[in-house]
Amino acid sequence: MSHVDESLRKYTAIYRCSDDITNLKIRIKLKEVNGLDRDDSNGWEQKTFTWQQKAFSKSEREFYKDAKNCVTDLEKKYHQDVTNSESDAKLDVFSYTNEDDFVVKENGNYFHKRSEEEERDADGFDYNKSLMAAVRNPASYNYEFDAMFIMADLGEYVDTTWIKHEKVLCALKYDKNLKVMSIYPDFTNSESYRFKVDGNTTRNFRYFVENVSENMSEGDRFKEKEFIRKINSHKSVMLRQFDGSFVLPPKNKLQVNLFFEILWAKQFEYDTIYVQYFIDLPSDWSCEDDSQLQGITQTCHTKGEESLAHFGHVFDVVLDYNIEELDRRGIPKSPYVYFEIISKDNWSRYRTEGLTYKNLPVAKPGNYRFELQCFRLIPESISGQLRRFFIGDCSSYSDITWIGLPKDYEGPVLNKYGANTVGTGQIGVRMNVVHQSQAFLDKYKENSDENREIFEKLNSSSLVKSVEQVLQAFKRARKNMIAARKNP
Repeated sequence: MSHVDESLRKYTAIYRCSDDITNLKIRIKLKEVNGLDRDDSNGWEQKTFTWQQKAFSKSEREFYKDAKNCVTDLEKKYHQDVTNSESDAKLDVFSYTNEDDFVVKENGNYFHKRSEEEERDADGFDYNKSLMAAVRNPASYNYEFDAMFIMADLGEYVDTTWIKHEKVLCALKYDKNLKVMSIYPDFTNSESYRFKVDGNTTRNFRYFVENVSENMSEGDRFKEKEFIRKINSHKSVMLRQFDGSFVLPPKNKLQVNLFFEILWAKQFEYDTIYVQYFIDLPSDWSCEDDSQLQGITQTCHTKGEESLAHFGHVFDVVLDYNIEELDRRGIPKSPYVYFEIISKDNWSRYRTEGLTYKNLPVAKPGNYRFELQCFRLIPESISGQLRRFFIGDCSSYSDITWIGLPKDYEGPVLNKYGANTVGTGQIGVRMNVVHQSQAFLDKYKENSDENREIFEKLNSSSLVKSVEQVLQAFKRARKNMIAARKNP
């Protein structure tokens, strides 16, 4: 048999489904006509389908009746369904659901149920074919959707053998994420679609695709509108509150927003640990809410050979710096964050497992990730070691900033010789830095000399204690000494 194009033009309609797609009901009215018979009300075969409702064709019923043909769970289910139901309609109207591995090969514009990945696995990836498919159907390309096809088997018997000829009456797809349904052809209840099939004889058919979904009652519609009104009112209130809470920093302030995440800790002696943190601010920096400067994570149990504990603990800090102080004070000092890893055992004994610190990269916005090596102090006496084992030695120091550069220390050299320490584990920290200042908009334009000077000085504060700066200073001094010898 050969299919002849329909005389009535068809097109794809797209509907946004605010209601549940399972409430969809489609009625197909189909009849065979002689020539150009009118769309009278007599002789129509009617069948109503709900979303993903399976109806079997004559060929499918014959196939699934035989239990030997049914291997998969779906085929066995179909065997039970076919055994318990029969169709006595003259015209065989049936459906393919999303579970059926059905691909429409009729007309290049039809979509199909199988995904692009399955097509590539089966046939190999064809770039030109993939590109042309995207051009033909850009709205649905690479989107996940459920499909359903309402069909008619317009075949004929040759002797006692049924020769099937399947015709797509209606094709639907539904995007569950966007809640959008596409249907081809669109619903019609005024004029029927027409087509003809050429075989031993030419047969003419007409059919309707009708939306017979139940309408919402007036009471339910009122409740829905009232519920939507309350939601929109609540959103408006939330938006007004948000607009009022957003405050720009003063023009002379550089506001640095720091977003931290303590990711993990590993290779510590005891297996139940938590982390305390503390941010030390030099006199140049300030924070409106001092409670942001310190905190504690939840307690985690370590696992695996590396004794790894996952924290995922997040916190944020907003720091302020007076930009006008740059010219008067020169290079500002950098804030530091200090971490103390503490263990707790079944007897509620607390022990310091590790100490570490990091200067905050306040000079440059961006995303940072650090793996910080930790150490702890070793008690000088045996009694101190016994105390750690039997009682615990949590926070056995007066100032945690001692492990870095104490904030009150002003001398040229800090001597820590004689302090007994031992390396312990590591912690992972992620940090995002965001700058906000009106000064950049008004006075310090992008890429201006003043703007560069701000960040150069802030960068200098971050590198003042780094090995790289010391090496650079040594190289400059050596270069100056060589030049002095050449030009006495």
